Amino acid sequence: MSGTVIINDYDALDVVLLCHAALAQDSPEAPTFYINQILNLMFGYLTTSQREEIEVYLAEKKYLPDVKIEISK
Repeated sequence: MSGTVIINDYDALDVVLLCHAALAQDSPEAPTFYINQILNLMFGYLTTSQREEIEVYLAEKKYLPDVKIEISK
């Protein structure tokens, strides 16, 4: 499923500024603070089905790499 979402230009600017703040060495907050701010800004643009997809992604830990089992002789 894909589609187009129009986001407010000030939200796009805020996201970029927050990314730069997260990467700056002299930021007053930890990078996770800025990432949470970005999540808060962007979450509002998601559809209900996209939000459900996030729940599955987290519940099934799909962010972890596939496990490769190798048996050596």
